[in-house]
Amino acid sequence: MKKCTRFAMIITAVLSLGFFNTGVSQVLLSENFDYPAGDLITAHGWTAHSGTTDPITVNAGGLVFPGYTASGIGNAALVDGLGEDDHKTFTVQTSGVVYTSFMIKVTTGYTGYFFHYGLNPMSTTFRGKVFINATNHFGISVGSNTGTYSAATFTPGTTYLLVVKYEIVAGANNDKVSLFVFDSAIPGVEPAATIGPLTEAATTDMNPGSVALRQTAGTLNTLVDGIRVVSNWSDINPPAPIPTLSQWGLIIMGFVLLGAGSFYILRRNG
Repeated sequence: MKKCTRFAMIITAVLSLGFFNTGVSQVLLSENFDYPAGDLITAHGWTAHSGTTDPITVNAGGLVFPGYTASGIGNAALVDGLGEDDHKTFTVQTSGVVYTSFMIKVTTGYTGYFFHYGLNPMSTTFRGKVFINATNHFGISVGSNTGTYSAATFTPGTTYLLVVKYEIVAGANNDKVSLFVFDSAIPGVEPAATIGPLTEAATTDMNPGSVALRQTAGTLNTLVDGIRVVSNWSDINPPAPIPTLSQWGLIIMGFVLLGAGSFYILRRNG
């Protein structure tokens, strides 16, 4: 019996190796705040770059957004005041597109930006600023402190999925940003943006290498969770891997070997 079990474990390992090594997403950064509630996020790979009071902490309980691959994992970041701003770095991108997706639940309205891209290492160059205003609209700017807001409002206390797109364009002062706001299913193909693409001729371009959470008002009460930084839309919410023909062959061969091995061992033990 032990021989049979050992044989089955070997076959299972081979099948798993062949199946799960395909379709791996190209994720530049993944943050689910799967840390003890009450911890400072700076104890878990984030770095403060502005402010010294009211640090961002880990909230007890994460966010859930149906169908999102980072939904319901760990806790969330509690961005709830006027104080410390923190960032986390990823590999600097010098061409193409950078997408950052995250879940957000706003409890208290305010006006200001709470998220942005930065350099690696971080500096004072902030791009792709994401805003909330006091009348419950999401907005974005390339680099200015005045956002362009969506026509639709959000409902406080409801979890939304936001996607911030930064497009690196050849030339000077012409990079583009867009914001996508979802309250239901995430499309598998990039749709038209909720806001954008926007450019600002007076704003210099950058090569994104970090994302940041900003605390902008004493009335602020926001949860952010499930941050994913990727370079392809399909990697925001990748589907389950589908075996190729060669992998199906490996799977079938594995089951045949498992059956033959089990039959042989049972005959010997019989």
